[in-house]
Amino acid sequence: MRFAQEFWLYLVPLVPLLWLVFRAADRRAAVRLRALLGSDANSHVEGYNQRLQGWRRFFFLAGIFWLLLTLARPQWGANEVVVTQRGSDIVVALDISNSMLAEDVLPNRMGRAINELTSFLNRLEDSRVGLVFFAGSAFVQCPLTLDYGTADIFLGMAGPDMISQQGTAIASALETSRQLLSKGRPEGQKSNFQAILLVTDGEDLEGDWEKQAELCKNEGIKVIPVGVGDKGGGLIPAFDLHGRPNGFMKDEEGNVVMTRLDLVSLEKMAAIGGGSSFLIGVDGMAGDRLFAELQRLGKRDLEDRRISSFQERYAWPLMLALICFVLRMALHSRRPNRPSGSFPAAGGAQVALALLLVIPSLWGTTAQAALRPVGGNEAMAGRDLFLAGEFEQALEKFEEALIQAPEDPLISLALGETLHHLERYEEAGVEFERALGLAEDPILKAEALYNLGTTRLAGGQTDKAAEDLLASLELAPEQSDARHNLEVALRRIEQQEQQEQQDQEQQDQEQNEEQEQDQEQQEDQQEENQDGEQEQQEQQDQQDQEDQENQEEPEEDQPENQENQEENEQQQSEEQQENPENPENPEEMTKEQALQLLQALDKDEEELKRSVQKRLQGGRPKSGKKW
Repeated sequence: MRFAQEFWLYLVPLVPLLWLVFRAADRRAAVRLRALLGSDANSHVEGYNQRLQGWRRFFFLAGIFWLLLTLARPQWGANEVVVTQRGSDIVVALDISNSMLAEDVLPNRMGRAINELTSFLNRLEDSRVGLVFFAGSAFVQCPLTLDYGTADIFLGMAGPDMISQQGTAIASALETSRQLLSKGRPEGQKSNFQAILLVTDGEDLEGDWEKQAELCKNEGIKVIPVGVGDKGGGLIPAFDLHGRPNGFMKDEEGNVVMTRLDLVSLEKMAAIGGGSSFLIGVDGMAGDRLFAELQRLGKRDLEDRRISSFQERYAWPLMLALICFVLRMALHSRRPNRPSGSFPAAGGAQVALALLLVIPSLWGTTAQAALRPVGGNEAMAGRDLFLAGEFEQALEKFEEALIQAPEDPLISLALGETLHHLERYEEAGVEFERALGLAEDPILKAEALYNLGTTRLAGGQTDKAAEDLLASLELAPEQSDARHNLEVALRRIEQQEQQEQQDQEQQDQEQNEEQEQDQEQQEDQQEENQDGEQEQQEQQDQQDQEDQENQEEPEEDQPENQENQEENEQQQSEEQQENPENPENPEEMTKEQALQLLQALDKDEEELKRSVQKRLQGGRPKSGKKW
């Protein structure tokens, strides 16, 4: 046998203490009565029976005893029950490069990160967690597990000496974490329940992490960067072979290395996944804001576990407690005049008190949730802020309520509507989808579909918005707002189709015009080629005709050629007589000789021109030279 609420057992010793208090009160009452009526005072009290008075007190105290046992919830008779645990997958990628030894935060960046991660694991529930360490490369330190104690042990082993290749390869860390998460989900399923918690100082010496961040986004993995360090930066301590401090780390040129937190890269990484970045020392990894971000992840069935379920046996002590109270009411040492069959007022009050004490134990957490729902105070505060138009403050309250009641679809609806008013449509759509998955009531599902369709309509996803609004109207046809938004979505779809049709027609028209222009250019080019070929043919024909005429008169041209040769020889002999100084070396001619030679050549050229003109006119050249 076991007790589910052992706290009530600590109140059992109060029962005999209460009996002693009653005995002391009876003695004081007897002393006062004897002082008033004398030694025979009991005979003057009508209907007084000391034995019945003792039994009434006994049943009262026994009823309280059995009532305390009822509240302690005794259980026995264990049965094995299969419980399916639902949750999300989270991979913590920790930077263990040398830059994490900088002491700009106490004790250093790595020590601070490990302390924050330990607090994070202590608060984490219903989620599998894995560890990836990285520097110049990355490796899996701990696979996905529900054993947070084992993960904490592996986390305490983190240090720069675990990997020889130094640097900060964020791309490699994201790729290794993504591959680890892909092994933890069914093949072909989108991982909207998985996240990577990247803890680093942001100094990416390798680059190319944007591609890996896009791949994570396409697979539905949410990347949450957490920065470690101070914006002003810090120096990296160096150690000798014995582990003793030896100044600060220097580069190859002998300059002291200064490492700084790169918040720009972390914010850019968070923006790719549609989230926000965090900074240790400002937000903290165990803070409500980070857990609110993780609560937005979807959940799936992680594993089935067999647990021992004990049967509740509180009905037996409750029954004994009620019997004791009834017997006490039935025994009366006094019989005052009252209508027959009536109950004494004191007995009714005791039964009511007993029922008020027992009812919470019968329903347990269900009764508490009915009286005060978990997260109800934060949700009401967020509702008041939302109605007042303070959406940022309302968002914080709804996130706190979501942490306390992650399975409540109403809180997800309120959170999504707040995000919608803040124009964060993508995040609002995630919350409405989550509320749709959690809701069981058709009216609540219709509300979630209406909000999801309205958000997608505002975000430009018209086709999906029309589908969601139509599904909402199928569940609740009386929604006038959903019908109006559906009409707006259909009109936009029609306008988009018309615009696409116009764009296509315009594009086809432009293509036709381009084809016509190309055809005209080809025709012009062909005409030019034909004209050129015709001109070439005419020139060729003319040339052939002239060659034929030249061949017909060879004898007539021969005397002229002889005369021209004789004239040239005579002219050359005269020039040689005029220039006897250098007859064999024409390169050393004087200026006068060069002028004479040019005049002779000009004269010869003039004679050739006259001969050609005469030949074209049908005459016979005087010089005797051929064309």
